[in-house]
Amino acid sequence: MLVDHDQLFSAALAALLEEKGLEVDPPIPSIDAALEILQGGAEPAMIITDPAGFELDADSQPLRRLREYLPDIPLLVLSSDLSQTALAESLSAGAHGHISKGASFNAVWRAVRLIQQGQAVYPAAAAHIMGQSAAAPAVEGAAAGENADLSPREMQILACVLSGHSNKAIARRLTITESTVKMHFKNAMRKINATNRTQAAIWAMEHGIAPMA
Repeated sequence: MLVDHDQLFSAALAALLEEKGLEVDPPIPSIDAALEILQGGAEPAMIITDPAGFELDADSQPLRRLREYLPDIPLLVLSSDLSQTALAESLSAGAHGHISKGASFNAVWRAVRLIQQGQAVYPAAAAHIMGQSAAAPAVEGAAAGENADLSPREMQILACVLSGHSNKAIARRLTITESTVKMHFKNAMRKINATNRTQAAIWAMEHGIAPMA
């Protein structure tokens, strides 16, 4: 079960997981929608979510709410928030892993496999929170954009595309014209052999380009 407000990111991740042979239900855009499905009796093999992406109040505790219904189901937090607070929340909620949303797909897949084998996957920054000398196995992503001759601007635009931003929104964010965005995106698509935005998002995820908030 994928629970993420960023539906383009989720669709790209779902497509890649399915290529690995996993059955993935359509991504769910909100915690409330996920809870409704869980209350209906659904029992996913794993939940992957980014609680930082939802506009929730401080007391909502999205991870704990998910765990209430299926306490034994593996839970992986895939988030751009790697702060000590976020890591502590994941640990206290019983999440089996917390890794960067900017990690390459190979890193995400390794985390999924490790969690399926009963291991925990956290970055080294979580070590002192856990009270151990070393954290659980860390997962390192590939260098962003490796194996492609992308310019810094093209990588910026792919990061925005992965976040689901439109060309107009990207232009505003980067303070350039929409036609310039289209030109750079077209060049990036040619270099990575993508024919649409979803393919571009999948490539960006596979190559460690982090979504731009």
